[in-house]
Amino acid sequence: MSTPTPPAPVPPPPAPVPAVAPVALAERAVAPDVARGLALLGIAIANSVLHLWGVQVGAGSRPVDGSTVDRVVNGVVALFVDRRTMPMFALLYGYGIGVVVRRRAAAWVPWPACRADLLRRAGWLVAFGVVHILLLFAGDILAIYGVAGLVAVAFVRAPGRRLAVVGGIALALSGVLMGAMQALAAWTSTQPEVMGQGDVMAAAEHSVLGAMLLRSFSVLIAPFGAVAALPLVLLGLWFARRAVLEDPAAHLPLLRRWVVGGLTASVLGGLPMALAVAEVWTPTTGQLFGVAALHEVSGTAGGVAFAALVAWVVAARRVTVATLGPVGGALRAVGVRSLTCYLLQSVLFVLPLAAWAGGLGEHLSSAQVVAWAVGVWLVTVAVAVALDRAGRRGPAEALYRRLVYRRPAPAPAPATAA
Repeated sequence: MSTPTPPAPVPPPPAPVPAVAPVALAERAVAPDVARGLALLGIAIANSVLHLWGVQVGAGSRPVDGSTVDRVVNGVVALFVDRRTMPMFALLYGYGIGVVVRRRAAAWVPWPACRADLLRRAGWLVAFGVVHILLLFAGDILAIYGVAGLVAVAFVRAPGRRLAVVGGIALALSGVLMGAMQALAAWTSTQPEVMGQGDVMAAAEHSVLGAMLLRSFSVLIAPFGAVAALPLVLLGLWFARRAVLEDPAAHLPLLRRWVVGGLTASVLGGLPMALAVAEVWTPTTGQLFGVAALHEVSGTAGGVAFAALVAWVVAARRVTVATLGPVGGALRAVGVRSLTCYLLQSVLFVLPLAAWAGGLGEHLSSAQVVAWAVGVWLVTVAVAVALDRAGRRGPAEALYRRLVYRRPAPAPAPATAA
């Protein structure tokens, strides 16, 4: 009689993944949030021109044949804002990814669980961006950053040299792409058959469904935009490994080099495009390719320099949450709720200005729409401050965390608790 085979041992249940609670508002680093608040002002100004319609545009997608004030405003925005504040925001996004990785490593969260967390975060950001494009704004950056975040997950644990190589290649590629896009736009603007198609597209903008259909094509552009964001995201990862923005006092020499060198490169590299946008000179199609490529690449240095400047000021003045003044506190409130404030910007731009909505964008000049952008940003500041005083997250942040973690996030402690 054969002996029965003993049952196979039951494997032990997998160990639960340690939970990592969100950082309390009073414990968040000052510099990254203040920098986000300032970056959103730049993003509002940079995007403002995209809400004008019924106008002829030239270099940098800026309206031509405006007043002297309009040309000056266009040149200043091109020199200090266009392709500069969005890289700053991309750097801060990458920095946030690095902080998430560092905190989970400190809590002994296994890498597969951390990677899944990062992929969910980036994936839902892409989803937010796609909805944003379809409903409101073709110039969305959320989907772009989300795609860049998905790619960045593969490099989260890569050595610094690999980050530099990949980032350098992506930066060069982004310059070529931007130069090609500007040159192509300049060339097509002179082709009668293309201009005819443009009239059809302009007519579609007056229809809610037609405008949505046109915006849907922007979803396909997100991977190309991610090429431009990736170098900054990877640099943000490198900064986060060293807590550069959380402990700026320990990195003052690095911050000084970035501020001085980055701003110098940004201004010198952006000057040719600024002069073209201000209609001081008219580059040929070939010249515009080089000018736009240089503007894009130098803007990366400018974006890092602006973030480093904020951190430098925070360190020099020894600013903490408890010592933030009213202006710094307002900027920080916006930065903590950057997703909500960014989406609110689109609502305040699109509903009054779009051809299919209020239609006011047909009647504003470059200078006027920049003034509108500053007003839009100030409204978001007021909303963020009100939420901050109530001790509440932004609604977009609350929804985002609920989707990522499949559970509601606890409300942050009020800032006065610091």
